[in-house]
Amino acid sequence: MKKILLFLLISLTVKAQLSSKAEVVLVTVAPGKELHSAFGHTILWVNDPMNGIDRAYSYGTFDFKTENFYLKFLMGTLPYTISVHSMQDEFNYNAQYEKRGMIAQKLQLDSLQKNAIFQALETNLLPENREYAYKFFYDNCSTRIRDVIERNAPGKYHWIQNPSLEGKSYRDWMNKYLARNSWVTLGMNLALGIPSNVSATASQACYLPDNLASATNLAKGLSANPVTLFDAEVSEEAGFDFTGPYVILSVLIVLLGLATYKKRFSYAADVALFSIIGLLAWFIFFLGTATNHEVMAWNPASLMLFPLNFPLVFWFAKNPLKWKKYLQVISVLCLIGLIWSSIQFAPMVLVGLPIFIRLCYLSFIKK
Repeated sequence: MKKILLFLLISLTVKAQLSSKAEVVLVTVAPGKELHSAFGHTILWVNDPMNGIDRAYSYGTFDFKTENFYLKFLMGTLPYTISVHSMQDEFNYNAQYEKRGMIAQKLQLDSLQKNAIFQALETNLLPENREYAYKFFYDNCSTRIRDVIERNAPGKYHWIQNPSLEGKSYRDWMNKYLARNSWVTLGMNLALGIPSNVSATASQACYLPDNLASATNLAKGLSANPVTLFDAEVSEEAGFDFTGPYVILSVLIVLLGLATYKKRFSYAADVALFSIIGLLAWFIFFLGTATNHEVMAWNPASLMLFPLNFPLVFWFAKNPLKWKKYLQVISVLCLIGLIWSSIQFAPMVLVGLPIFIRLCYLSFIKK
């Protein structure tokens, strides 16, 4: 009975018309401290005081109680939905609780356009429409709202007038919001494949909320001057992290190089090294070939780390002379992967160098 009443309520709302006093406002929430909020958030707020409508729409909502949540998240099949709250609730959570800045841009639209956007959002809320397959670069909280505006107010965005949003790849834009010397940043870059290196157009760059806000501000006649709803305190810039990958991996590479040079790197050490990195390689290969995360496909890190080194390490590390041809071929592939990966994101070299050093020793130096 509750579901039927909810369906009827939403159906009536979809048919409702906004008054002449209605406003459609793009609200951009600044990046937060946690990884899931590191790229900011976009809200589209429909406010009609005459009809008592105060609805702030957000895409990218998911439910932790979803059956097999972690497996679906890993596979890229976790259902995401549109959600709606009052603007006061959004302000209380984002500004008051999380202390994230919020900026509002009132869109300059005619009555037909406002109503079309409102109806589109409400239609999306219907049970049969609300779920979608989330794609971080292509279909997220920001791109969905960009598309709603473009479809129902065509011609408002003039992408050719946004050169500041062009020239960077999807990966470059992502890394702009991440701490460079970070294990999370290194891991995310290792997981991304060739599709993430495509140069994003101004429209595509709006997968990031800040970029959509910038494009909206630059589009002539689309929005009024941005209004700050909440101005968060500027956090102090973190100093150099000596426990980050730059230091830890560099030290390990130096120690490994010295042990190799002095011929003190044992069979057990080779097994441990290639097993750990081999399991990582298999995981990266799995993400690129067996999931719905298309941006992780065709990953040069697979050449650099090469999954087959595990479990083959149990044999080639024990008797490298019998495996010399294999080791030489893998050394060349590893070198190609190192160069390719360094072009994408230089710190990834730190992950591949340890096995490259050992491969070179086992295949070209060891007698």
